[in-house]
Order: sequence, then structure tokens, then C-alpha cells
Amino acid sequence: MKREQEIAWSFVITMPLGLVFCAIAAVMHYKEIGPPIPLAALAAVVIAVGPFLTFFIFKKDKGKVTFDERDELIDKNAHLAGFGAVYLLVILVSYVPLAVAPEAKIPTAWFPFLLPAAVFCQAFAIFTAILVQYGRGGRDDEK
Repeated sequence: MKREQEIAWSFVITMPLGLVFCAIAAVMHYKEIGPPIPLAALAAVVIAVGPFLTFFIFKKDKGKVTFDERDELIDKNAHLAGFGAVYLLVILVSYVPLAVAPEAKIPTAWFPFLLPAAVFCQAFAIFTAILVQYGRGGRDDEK
């Protein structure tokens, strides 16, 4: 398995898990079920596992050629998929509330959450696209 695939798997697993922990902590905070701080700290640790693995565990590939034209194309397509996912997110966040409740007003306090949602959406789309593209084709990368 290539380093890019290992990194993508670490992020695809840890990002949604951390998001679930954050959502549970938010529900605990608003429903006043209990202290959400330990769960929020656990979410931060889980989310930090992906970058930690990237920088300290998954070492650079050894060999003469570690990144070729196919890898460049996969990287380009993955970033294009990330851009498309963010674009779709912004369109949906902008127009779905108007379709659901045309008279309702969106509180401006929600707007700062759009940037982290866009970052999460883009990163998840990029890493998923990397896994999908490396999953296609021949098995020449496992020599």
C-alpha cells in the first residue's frame, strides 16, 4: 500500500469518528446531560491521530520513483473532487434553507461554522477520492 493510501485511510477513519464525538458532545452540552468536556477532548485526540500518523508513523516511500504521472493525476483529480464537494456544500447550505422554510431567517451565528464544515468536506472528499482512484486499475503498485 502506498503512503498516500495509508494517509487517506487514517483520515477517512479518524475524521468521521471525531465528528461523531463532537456531535455527541454538542448534544450533551445543549441537553445538559453531563459534562461534554471529556468527550470533546477525546474528539480532539481522535482527530489529531490522522496528522500524527501522517508526520510521524507513515514514512516516505523508498525507491527511485515514489511519485509518477499516475500519482500526479490521482492527486489532481482528488483535489478537483474536494473543490466540487465544497462547492456543493456551499450551494446546499445556501439554498436548502430557502426551500425548506422560505420565511425563516438563518442566524448569523451559524456562519462561522461554514468554514470548518467546508474544510472537513474538502478533506474527506480528497481522501475518499484518493482511495477510490488507487482502488481502480491494476495491481502494479504492490510490487
